[in-house]
Amino acid sequence: MDYNSAIKPKILVVDDNLKNVQVLGGFLQNEGFEVEFALEGKSALDWIRKQKFDLVLLDIMMPEMDGYEVCGIIKKKPENKELPIIFITAKSDHESIIQAFEAGGVDYITKPFIKSELLARVRIHIEIKRSHDRLERAMREIAEKNRSITASIEYARNIQTALLRTSETFIERLPENFILYLPKDIVSGDFYWFTCINDLIVVAVMDCTGHGVPGALMSTLGVTSLNETVLGERITRPDLIIDSLRTKIIDALGQKGYSGYIKDAIEGSVITYDHSTRIIEFSASFNPLLIIHNDELKEIKADRIPIGYYERVAAFTNTTLTVSQNDIIYLFSDGFIDQFGGPSSKRFLLKRFKELLFANHKLPLNQQKELLLEALNKWKANGEQTDDILVIALRF
Repeated sequence: MDYNSAIKPKILVVDDNLKNVQVLGGFLQNEGFEVEFALEGKSALDWIRKQKFDLVLLDIMMPEMDGYEVCGIIKKKPENKELPIIFITAKSDHESIIQAFEAGGVDYITKPFIKSELLARVRIHIEIKRSHDRLERAMREIAEKNRSITASIEYARNIQTALLRTSETFIERLPENFILYLPKDIVSGDFYWFTCINDLIVVAVMDCTGHGVPGALMSTLGVTSLNETVLGERITRPDLIIDSLRTKIIDALGQKGYSGYIKDAIEGSVITYDHSTRIIEFSASFNPLLIIHNDELKEIKADRIPIGYYERVAAFTNTTLTVSQNDIIYLFSDGFIDQFGGPSSKRFLLKRFKELLFANHKLPLNQQKELLLEALNKWKANGEQTDDILVIALRF
């Protein structure tokens, strides 16, 4: 490497023999290195405290403090952990070589040295040191960027939480309920939304494409669109709400069906509940509704149509149910049933989910929530959460 055109590596030469220092120092300077000198251990340690070096060439036999001790003191400092120290000495016995490496040396050269060999070893260890320094700087930069990104995402979580809490102002008007909401990452692509219009309660459980930041951005678009549809346009029939949401998503993302269009979409379900008539209306994209009525669990199917651009234009189905006292409905995203785990690392699946809900349906909803969470954690064990998870239950 031509060190004359780059930042010159700095080497500290430590030897109590002035002639050796002059010969070695002059040779290294001619090869393009910046060199400092120390004639004994204390001076060497003073240099190390004052300046940064790329390498130390260290003699062993010196008065007051030998090279082993000097090396040990240098290496005790965390900032010198990666500083390469090459012992250069007349001692060639096996025990001295072992002691040098045990003290923290990276190489060992015997005197008289061969210039080309010494130069090759010096260059190799300096390049290793500089590569490590570059890697360490890169890791610090990555860590700083990660801290900055994480801080931004955590702030985004606060915004998302605030949006969810806005709809929670209506939660007191809901029947007995639980919300199991478990984002996979800091922010979530799943979201829930409540509102009340006179005696009508509107509940939406939505699952946006992806999770993390992309899913959270879609969820913000979804919440905004629901606000416009239900609160602004006063649309309250579930199938029409979802159809309006679909139109707004297509317009917002420019989904015109041409090559390269954004294929993101939303899946989810919407119900309305009229207190005065005890009638529920339900419409959904992909995610069904489960209802327990007279100790029997039934599944109300969802349309297999995304809330977004789709080649086949079709209307969403609107289903009407009359609920009785103690009936329970469950609305959910696919995160729970798609969670991998169990003895064979398979999905939890809807069948097992239904069995779990039915087995515990007579318990208070807060206990049901805890048992769902317990079953989920047992199923995934030490594995990662696969997706955002959202389950909402309402008992009438």
